[in-house]
This record gives sequence, structure tokens and C-alpha cells, in this order.
Amino acid sequence: MNNKKTLWIIIGLAILALIIIVVATSTGTKQQSTTSAPEETNVQVAPTDLDTETPIATPEEVQQAQPVIEGSSKVINNVVVTPTGKPVKNDAVPGSPEAPQETPPIAPEALPAGTIKLDVSAEGFNPVQFEVKAGQVVTLALSSVDNITHVLLFDDPVLAGVAIGVGPNETRAITFNAPKAGEYGFHCDVPGHTARGESGKMIVK
Repeated sequence: MNNKKTLWIIIGLAILALIIIVVATSTGTKQQSTTSAPEETNVQVAPTDLDTETPIATPEEVQQAQPVIEGSSKVINNVVVTPTGKPVKNDAVPGSPEAPQETPPIAPEALPAGTIKLDVSAEGFNPVQFEVKAGQVVTLALSSVDNITHVLLFDDPVLAGVAIGVGPNETRAITFNAPKAGEYGFHCDVPGHTARGESGKMIVK
């Protein structure tokens, strides 16, 4: 009698364990499918570990490509390129052929849709921070809204080549691929301007 009772207890425990395993497995599968679902987006992105020495287009193809904004570097297959077809180097010397190219002065109303627009004055940058995705093609415009010259530079050397200088009441823009995820501070490089609060942050997700 005791043996029969023990046997039923063992069978009951085995069934209970089996139910727990089935429930746990199905829950884990649901969670996995939820977190791994791709995020829907229309943002153009490129790898953040681009080989900047290998051309991705011929100079002729670059010449025929339409710029995102007149005067800035051109974009081919979601990659910002130099006139020779190589990916630009965000860490190059600003204004050099390898760096992203800044536009000449442009009317703010001529900026294309999707441009990230920053105003700068003695009061600081407005907005003080913005978000982009890693690898995203970013067109960043800077407008001086006072009678002073301002120069936007990033603090991190990986973005040394992404620089915009504007004269009084002037707007210019630059196009580049966002770096890997992280927070990248920027400031006005005109002496004394950072100290009075001209700084901000780009958040890359």
C-alpha cells in the first residue's frame, strides 16, 4: 500500500515538473521573440566600422550622385564619401579632403527634411542635445542667431573632422555617418564660449 502511494506521489511530481518545464520554455520563447523583433525605421544607416581606405564608388559615380544638401559630402549606399569614393574619416583634420565637408552659407529654409538644426548664441546651443542611430547618415545644421562667430567641435577625437563654423547670423551644415553608440559632447571652440555655457551632447543609440 505504501509502495503504491509512493509511486503515485512520484508520478504526480514528475507530471508537475513536466508542466513547469513546458510553461517556462513557452514563456522564454515568447520573451525572446519580443526582444529580438527588429525595430521599424526609415533612417538610413551604415556599418560603424567602415574601411575608410577602400573606395565604395568611383569618382565618376560620386560626381553624378546628388548631395543631401548642396556643398556637403555626398552619400552613396548610406555611406558619406569623399570625391574619390572612399568613406569620409570623421577623425580627419576639419576641412581636409578626407573629412566630411561643410557647406557654404545656406538659407535655413533650404535645409532638407530630416536635418538636425541647432541654433547657437551667447546663451548656448538650442537644443542642447539630440539623438541619432549608430551609422545613421546625419545632416547637422548650425545657425548663429546673434552677431557673433561660433565654431561647433565635438569633444571626442573620433569626431574631430565633424566641425561647423558660422559667422554672425549665418547657417551652415555638414553630413556624416554617426559613430558607434555612446554620448558625444560638443562645444563652441571660440575662446571663452564654452565657459559661458555653449556646449551640448549628441546621443547615439
